[in-house]
Parts: sequence; structure tokens; C-alpha cells
Amino acid sequence: MKRVLYVMLGILVVVSMLGMNVLAGELPESVQKQARKDDKESEEWQKFDKAELVKFLQVQHTAAASDPETASKLDGSIGERLVEVKLDASSVEGETVVWNVGNKGPGVVWVVAASDDSVTDAIEIQPEGAVDVEVALADGYAYLVVDCQGGGETTADIKAVVGENAAKTVRGKDMKILWF
Repeated sequence: MKRVLYVMLGILVVVSMLGMNVLAGELPESVQKQARKDDKESEEWQKFDKAELVKFLQVQHTAAASDPETASKLDGSIGERLVEVKLDASSVEGETVVWNVGNKGPGVVWVVAASDDSVTDAIEIQPEGAVDVEVALADGYAYLVVDCQGGGETTADIKAVVGENAAKTVRGKDMKILWF
């Protein structure tokens, strides 16, 4: 009987370790490095923070576009950008964030991952197109990973809404990513 318990305990440990590795390896390292979820902002920085109750953790930025054959895959390619939102859970109620990702073109934009694994197949957004993606919040936090092929100053306009509250950047703006 003792032996069976030890075997079962061993199996449980191995399974839990595999699960931790899957979670730890969920996003490519290049995307993980963009994460700001646990960053603490200085008091000086907070003085300039114009975000409201739902906040984009990244700022508007530019990036190089991925090669066409990699843009539709979560693979750590150069154009993958992590976009995170966090809400003030004491002031905002909501279980999901509704993302709207618009593509001003000229390249193709892809949504390749979401924090709740709801994006199982990459979502293609043609120039002048837009998609809505609903993602479950976990502890007031959610993310999307977007990528671009083609560059040429392709711009994604990204909005995120929890209930009636729209996410804003520290500068009080919607999120934009420009790929060159």
C-alpha cells in the first residue's frame, strides 16, 4: 500500500512539474521580456500617469515586422508585441476584457495569443479591417500578443474595454503599435 502511495505521489509531482513548465514556457522569451504585469511604478512616474481605472501596461511603440512565414505563429519572431491591461479591481467590476484590434495597413496584422488561451488559431486582420476578441480576466489582468507581416508603417489601433471602462495608456491614449 505504501508503495502505491509513493508511486502516486511521484506521478503527481511529475505531472505538476510538467504543468509548471508548460505555463512557464507559454510565451516565447522575447515576448515574456515585454511583460510589465509585476512592475512597480515609482511615485515620480505615477505623477504623470493619466490612465484611468483600466490601464494598458505598455506605451505606444514601434517594432520591426516579422517575416511573412512567421507572423501568424506565436514563435518569438521579432514583430510579436505583448499588450497587457490591468484594472483597478477595487473600482471596476468585470470578468472579461473586450479587445478591438484595428489594422490601418498596409501590412497584415495577426492576433497570435491571449492570456486565457482563447486564441487557439491566429486571427488575421487585413488592412482597414478590425476584430473583437473577448478574453477572461485573471486577477484583473489580461493580455494579447499581436504580430505583423509586411511592415511599411503598418499601424494597429488597439482598444480594450472592461464593462464601461476603456483602457488608456499612461498618457491617457488608446494603444497604437507601428511596425516598420
